[in-house]
Amino acid sequence: MTTWNDATKYMRIAALSWYSYDWILTFPAEIRLYRRQSSIFHLSTACILLILVRYLGLIALVLNIIGFFSHEFTMESCQYYWRFMPIMQCFASWASHAVFTVRTVAICNNELGPTVALSALAIIVSGLEIFAQMYSFRKFTAGSSGNCLIQYSDAINISWVYYMVSLVFDAAVLGMTYRGLTISFANKQNLRSGFSDVLWHSSMRYFVATTLFNALNLAFYAHYKNTSNSTILCAMGIAITSMMSSRVILDLHNYANRPISTFQLTGLPTGAEPSQGSSNFSQTPSFDTRVAPSSAAPHMTSFPPIVEDTSKHNMAPWETHWQAKTVA
Repeated sequence: MTTWNDATKYMRIAALSWYSYDWILTFPAEIRLYRRQSSIFHLSTACILLILVRYLGLIALVLNIIGFFSHEFTMESCQYYWRFMPIMQCFASWASHAVFTVRTVAICNNELGPTVALSALAIIVSGLEIFAQMYSFRKFTAGSSGNCLIQYSDAINISWVYYMVSLVFDAAVLGMTYRGLTISFANKQNLRSGFSDVLWHSSMRYFVATTLFNALNLAFYAHYKNTSNSTILCAMGIAITSMMSSRVILDLHNYANRPISTFQLTGLPTGAEPSQGSSNFSQTPSFDTRVAPSSAAPHMTSFPPIVEDTSKHNMAPWETHWQAKTVA
């Protein structure tokens, strides 16, 4: 076995290990999301997307690893198995596209133009991904060790298109996210809310991680052409896409359903900034009216009682829509 074959084996093990570790870390947040569902028959959009992106990614990863490491395949059994690997990889990628399409459309306030443009791009990208996979992988073989391996077409290999169009989609999503948040801030629809920060940071983490591995996969395909060495990072790419997409949903859900601990004083007009000039006033510690002012906060006795949480008045329409219809 060559050094590159060893590396391919180790990268698949690393991908499954990393995915499992991330799943353990985020499982409590996943359970919290499930518990907020009113019924198993009335799941929120966020819950459905999480199930799809997390477990389609897991299925694609497991199928990839079984095909590579199994010692039980024959040519007959491999004939029925090998197609599932590239198809499930596409399904996992489509689930990730759905997550970012729904989220980005919400950021754009469900405007018709961005909605149609991004939906059309997602459909085109998804079609090109499945075409590239099915056109390039036309052969299979049962290896000498009993594993099931897919092989490239002798005529032409365009599997690199899969990673290229994924890069294009991710770049489009990042650009529309930045545009939507910038316009929202410019119109003062929200005052640099923590929800916007969570969205932007999660988007950047996803974009950096997936772009890195898509670019590396492109480099390996360009350098090694039709050899098996070009798939060394395939499993890791599946794992990264699934993990980062899941974290986007869970991060937003955790923030939207955090314990209410930020309130504005009724003595200040809605949207007003504090006299100290703080740019993060809405995230300062709260003052609970149920606590006796004399014992908990004697310096606040001159302020009128807090009657409601007015932070929602500072939210942009897309934030209200996302929290009410998607995150809950």
